[in-house]
Amino acid sequence: MELLLTKNVPDVGKKGDVVRVRDGFGRNFLLPRNLAIPATRENQAFFEEQRVRSAARKAKEKAAAEEKAKELADLKVTIEVKAGEGDKLYGSIGPEEVCQALAQKGHEFEKKQVRMRDHLKSLGSHEVDLEIYPQVRTRLTVELVRQQ
Repeated sequence: MELLLTKNVPDVGKKGDVVRVRDGFGRNFLLPRNLAIPATRENQAFFEEQRVRSAARKAKEKAAAEEKAKELADLKVTIEVKAGEGDKLYGSIGPEEVCQALAQKGHEFEKKQVRMRDHLKSLGSHEVDLEIYPQVRTRLTVELVRQQ
């Protein structure tokens, strides 16, 4: 039996693949769970059309992300923190605090988009990576200054 997968199925195939499976497996497992549909020409044409639309949408989103990356390339964020002797912070600055500082500048990001090796623990200028879209990154400067 030839079926067109509507979702990824482990050990069988990926979404959009035409697979040849045993009749019982297709009839009793894949079809009732809406994991596959019959591999007709109409269904294959529909999936191909969806694949083209998805590729166009992703290309458009990536172009918008690259434009935003250029806009943010020279951005400098300043965060006031409490610090002790030797410019050591009381605590540390992590991705969440950087996101809050970016939100004050009018740029919304999620915590998982801020890439840091370690939390920032000293005053001064630090480089932080932002992953705007998969394979689209930019670097911004985070300036930690002593709170007055």
